[in-house]
Amino acid sequence: MTELEKCRQIIDEIDTKIIELYEKRMEVVENVIKYKLENNIPVLDSNREDLMLKNNLEKIKNKRFKNYYKSVLSGFLTASKSLQDDIKTLNNK
Repeated sequence: MTELEKCRQIIDEIDTKIIELYEKRMEVVENVIKYKLENNIPVLDSNREDLMLKNNLEKIKNKRFKNYYKSVLSGFLTASKSLQDDIKTLNNK
């Protein structure tokens, strides 16, 4: 196995773990929107989103990756908001 193949295998293993964690995250997001709907809380909480971005970016040890992780986290937030909007729409029907 070449060095490239080894690296790709490691990336595939990491991606599998990320997928598992992402699915868990989205399941929790479903619980969040259900709670928000039951308690008449707005879906978007900009303060929470800003704080989460700030706190998570501070956890990045390798500063070269900070901006790249910001893109990843922003993607997670976009997906989470979309899921919440879809659930909210279904509940309003």
